[in-house]
Amino acid sequence: MTSNPSSEPILPSRPKILIDHSLGRVAIPAFFRSLGYETTTILEMFGRTDVRDVDWIEEAGRAGLVVAHKDARIRYRPAERQAVLAAKLRMLCLTSGNLTAQDQVEYFRTNMAAIEKWWPKPGPWILAVRRTDVKELPLRD
Repeated sequence: MTSNPSSEPILPSRPKILIDHSLGRVAIPAFFRSLGYETTTILEMFGRTDVRDVDWIEEAGRAGLVVAHKDARIRYRPAERQAVLAAKLRMLCLTSGNLTAQDQVEYFRTNMAAIEKWWPKPGPWILAVRRTDVKELPLRD
């Protein structure tokens, strides 16, 4: 048995992914599943889509999930921001709101090598997934 000399948790190299309903129920979940990621959606997890952001954030944090969504403003809303911080959530955020499902898949496909480099890093963090790159978004007050 090996020990972890740092105080940071050892994270799995292939996290489970939660897809927020803002990204739809078909194309993005299918994309992550095609890469071998265990993936679930808000609907599959809760049986409905009208779940408060704070509730799914807390549950995702408890389950150690990485969340894919497209609500870049979540980091500015006090209750959601605090929930992300408390849950030490790791998030992937498409920052362009008017993308087709095909465009959304392409943004993730183009950036998967860069995204996967973030898996070992403990949360909280929000990673903006853009057309050709990724960038960490600051969690603001």
